[in-house]
Amino acid sequence: MAAGLKRKPTGLELAEALVQVTGDLPATTAVRAEPERGTERRQVAVPPAPKVELVQINFRASKDLAKLIARLSAERGSTRRLVAQLLQLDGHEVPAADLNPPDTRRRYDD
Repeated sequence: MAAGLKRKPTGLELAEALVQVTGDLPATTAVRAEPERGTERRQVAVPPAPKVELVQINFRASKDLAKLIARLSAERGSTRRLVAQLLQLDGHEVPAADLNPPDTRRRYDD
Protein backbone atom coordinates (compact mmCIF):
# COMPACT_ATOMS: atom_id res chain seq x y z
CA MET A 1 0.00 0.00 0.00
CA ALA A 2 1.32 3.46 -0.85
CA ALA A 3 2.75 5.53 1.95
CA GLY A 4 0.18 7.82 3.58
CA LEU A 5 -2.88 5.96 2.24
CA LYS A 6 -5.15 4.14 4.62
CA ARG A 7 -7.35 1.15 3.83
CA LYS A 8 -11.08 1.96 3.87
CA PRO A 9 -13.07 -0.11 6.39
CA THR A 10 -15.57 -2.61 5.00
CA GLY A 11 -19.30 -2.27 5.59
CA LEU A 12 -19.15 -5.09 8.13
CA GLU A 13 -16.37 -3.34 10.04
CA LEU A 14 -18.35 -0.09 10.07
CA ALA A 15 -21.49 -1.88 11.27
CA GLU A 16 -19.57 -3.58 14.09
CA ALA A 17 -18.09 -0.24 15.17
CA LEU A 18 -21.54 1.39 15.17
CA VAL A 19 -23.07 -1.45 17.19
CA GLN A 20 -20.38 -1.01 19.84
CA VAL A 21 -21.26 2.68 20.20
CA THR A 22 -25.04 2.63 19.64
CA GLY A 23 -26.02 -0.90 20.63
CA ASP A 24 -27.60 0.16 23.91
CA LEU A 25 -29.72 2.98 22.43
CA PRO A 26 -33.49 2.40 22.18
CA ALA A 27 -35.13 1.94 18.79
CA THR A 28 -36.80 5.02 17.31
CA THR A 29 -39.88 5.63 15.18
CA ALA A 30 -40.30 7.99 12.24
CA VAL A 31 -41.34 11.50 13.15
CA ARG A 32 -42.75 14.29 11.07
CA ALA A 33 -42.50 17.97 11.89
CA GLU A 34 -45.94 19.48 12.39
CA PRO A 35 -46.24 23.27 12.33
CA GLU A 36 -47.61 24.76 15.51
CA ARG A 37 -48.77 28.26 16.34
CA GLY A 38 -45.90 30.69 16.32
CA THR A 39 -42.51 29.64 15.04
CA GLU A 40 -42.07 26.53 17.20
CA ARG A 41 -42.49 23.05 15.80
CA ARG A 42 -43.13 19.86 17.67
CA GLN A 43 -42.36 16.34 16.56
CA VAL A 44 -45.34 14.04 16.06
CA ALA A 45 -44.90 10.28 15.73
CA VAL A 46 -46.11 8.90 12.41
CA PRO A 47 -47.86 5.54 12.73
CA PRO A 48 -46.12 2.84 10.70
CA ALA A 49 -47.83 1.86 7.46
CA PRO A 50 -49.20 -1.68 7.33
CA LYS A 51 -46.78 -4.12 5.72
CA VAL A 52 -47.79 -5.05 2.20
CA GLU A 53 -45.74 -7.30 -0.07
CA LEU A 54 -44.71 -5.16 -3.03
CA VAL A 55 -43.55 -6.28 -6.46
CA GLN A 56 -42.05 -4.25 -9.31
CA ILE A 57 -44.14 -3.86 -12.50
CA ASN A 58 -42.46 -2.71 -15.70
CA PHE A 59 -43.55 -2.51 -19.32
CA ARG A 60 -42.53 -0.79 -22.53
CA ALA A 61 -44.77 1.88 -24.02
CA SER A 62 -44.69 4.61 -26.64
CA LYS A 63 -43.27 7.96 -25.58
CA ASP A 64 -46.71 9.56 -25.93
CA LEU A 65 -48.29 6.97 -23.61
CA ALA A 66 -45.43 7.43 -21.12
CA LYS A 67 -46.02 11.21 -21.09
CA LEU A 68 -49.76 10.69 -20.61
CA ILE A 69 -49.17 8.29 -17.71
CA ALA A 70 -46.69 10.74 -16.15
CA ARG A 71 -49.15 13.64 -16.38
CA LEU A 72 -52.09 11.66 -14.99
CA SER A 73 -49.91 10.17 -12.26
CA ALA A 74 -48.80 13.63 -11.16
CA GLU A 75 -52.46 14.70 -10.95
CA ARG A 76 -53.39 11.65 -8.86
CA GLY A 77 -50.29 11.58 -6.67
CA SER A 78 -48.55 8.45 -7.98
CA THR A 79 -48.54 5.95 -10.82
CA ARG A 80 -49.58 3.22 -8.40
CA ARG A 81 -52.62 5.22 -7.30
CA LEU A 82 -53.51 6.04 -10.93
CA VAL A 83 -53.49 2.38 -12.00
CA ALA A 84 -55.39 1.28 -8.89
CA GLN A 85 -58.11 3.91 -9.44
CA LEU A 86 -58.49 3.01 -13.11
CA LEU A 87 -58.81 -0.68 -12.24
CA GLN A 88 -61.37 0.11 -9.55
CA LEU A 89 -63.39 2.21 -12.02
CA ASP A 90 -63.36 -0.81 -14.34
CA GLY A 91 -65.05 -2.85 -11.60
CA HIS A 92 -62.07 -4.71 -10.16
CA GLU A 93 -61.54 -5.22 -6.44
CA VAL A 94 -58.41 -3.23 -5.59
CA PRO A 95 -56.58 -3.40 -2.22
CA ALA A 96 -56.85 -0.25 -0.12
CA ALA A 97 -53.05 -0.14 0.17
CA ASP A 98 -52.86 0.49 -3.58
CA LEU A 99 -55.69 3.01 -3.71
CA ASN A 100 -54.03 5.14 -1.04
CA PRO A 101 -50.33 4.24 -0.86
CA PRO A 102 -48.05 6.08 1.57
CA ASP A 103 -46.45 9.24 0.24
CA THR A 104 -42.73 8.54 0.19
CA ARG A 105 -41.64 11.72 -1.56
CA ARG A 106 -38.84 13.60 0.15
CA ARG A 107 -39.90 16.86 1.81
CA TYR A 108 -37.61 19.72 2.79
CA ASP A 109 -38.40 22.23 5.52
CA ASP A 110 -37.73 25.85 4.65
